[in-house]
Amino acid sequence: MRKQNRRRIKGHLFLRYELPIMLLIALLPVFFTLGLSYLWIETSIEHEMSFLANATARRADNILKVTESNLKQLAEQTSARCDQSAVDFMQDKVFNVLYIRETGIINDNKLMCNDVKIFNPPVDITEIEHRRIAEKDGDIAIVPPVTTLRGGKSLLVNYRVSATQYVNALIDPDIFAEFHEYVRLGEVSGVFLVREDGKAVISFGSMSERELPPMTVNPEHVQHFHGNVFSIYKSGDFPIYAVVTASPAFIFKHWRRDALFIAVLGGFVSLGLVLLMKRNRKHSNLLQGELWQAIEKEEFYIHYQPIMDLDNMRCVGAESLLRWKHPNRGLIMPLTFIPIAEQTGMIRHITQWLIGRIEFELGKFMGGHPEIYISINLSPSDLGADGHKNSKEEFLFNRIPNQQVLYEITERSLLPDNHATNETMENLRNNGAKLALDDFGTGYSSLSYLHRFPLDYLKIDKSFVDSIQNETASTGLIDHVISIASTMNIGIIAEGIEHDYQIAYLKKNGVKFGQGFYIAEPLPIEDFVAFLHEKNSKRSSTLT
Repeated sequence: MRKQNRRRIKGHLFLRYELPIMLLIALLPVFFTLGLSYLWIETSIEHEMSFLANATARRADNILKVTESNLKQLAEQTSARCDQSAVDFMQDKVFNVLYIRETGIINDNKLMCNDVKIFNPPVDITEIEHRRIAEKDGDIAIVPPVTTLRGGKSLLVNYRVSATQYVNALIDPDIFAEFHEYVRLGEVSGVFLVREDGKAVISFGSMSERELPPMTVNPEHVQHFHGNVFSIYKSGDFPIYAVVTASPAFIFKHWRRDALFIAVLGGFVSLGLVLLMKRNRKHSNLLQGELWQAIEKEEFYIHYQPIMDLDNMRCVGAESLLRWKHPNRGLIMPLTFIPIAEQTGMIRHITQWLIGRIEFELGKFMGGHPEIYISINLSPSDLGADGHKNSKEEFLFNRIPNQQVLYEITERSLLPDNHATNETMENLRNNGAKLALDDFGTGYSSLSYLHRFPLDYLKIDKSFVDSIQNETASTGLIDHVISIASTMNIGIIAEGIEHDYQIAYLKKNGVKFGQGFYIAEPLPIEDFVAFLHEKNSKRSSTLT
């Protein structure tokens, strides 16, 4: 009764910690789908921004080319001097060129005339920014929108004729907005045309030019700067950049529109996951209750997989493999019930049953065949990984000599600083048994275990054996394992052999023992004994 109460308490403790983990796992699909949807929205906005920035740069290129061409004609026609013919020429340009709203001729920072009249006296241009001209004759300089003589604001383009003379054109900034409306300006939070000195000459939206990143000769088309996203494209012929911006708040606003739908979708996935985990938990609880009945009703049985000497193909022993034949569920493999047995502390009772059953089936046979050995798998709990202190005789055989027993231990059983584990292993070896590290190479601390624990054999995992490509070649991983074992004078048993060329390669590289479906599948006791007699009818080979 006390043992049953302890098992019940341990099961409750396991459930106590398992439920929060299950809840966390159930919520993962919601968090994952929301995070994925945010990235998808952000990427979609970045693509939209790149399209808009590129299109704006090309549009600015076309407008400035047309403006520059007409200003060049004006400079050549008038030599930057004012008379009635110059006024008439400028009127013609304003009337016929779509982009140009006004034109003018400037000498010594004084507006001499425009497309309407000749000024007498000339109008002083006092703003330094409005006087901005290019460094070379024949180039243009772009000035942010200025207040015009006719009212309103226009983008100013100054074409240099000489150091003191230039002609200019005023362009309606709304001509850019027409294009932005076409590509839905509401989908971005700011659109700029920026000079190379960082000054914005055109801006739409709520973001300030102070938040823009520095302009470079070859900018990255998508940039993240001070938490904002920018798409930047440079004009092909002019020192001007098209910049489209979006703030995190803007991206979040658009993501929020879809978040509810995504959360509901993730919720359905979570619900399905919860139901699946609940079903599995119910299945585990049922199995937990039925494990004890399985021991009492002899529902467990053992198959033995032969281990061969690869040099002469004689059987030197077998690995004992536990199976559960459930009266209603049919065959249940160890991968299903062993974790449950480990979690509830029942694994030691199953191991004790396994030892007793092996002695019942093979005790007399093994006594008459001292050259044959049997291997048995021990779990982390068997070795005291849960803090339980084992008695010295707990896992020793009575009818089978210890020298004919090989205990297989997985890497996850070998806790670096667990005194109980070390003591149990030393006790088994002191009584004459041998120890093997099973599934070598599949954990994280394989090499450190070889130095720390008293091991006799390495069992090379099937994944390494699968790397053998033919009789003479492999991917190289298995060669390193063989070399390590040879250097440390540790024997090798290869698992998962499925082809004859794998045997040839293993023999060639010094691996003496092996097992796998190519040699023999796990066999019932009667079939294993018959197999052993057939293979060893001429002479025996011992595990040395």
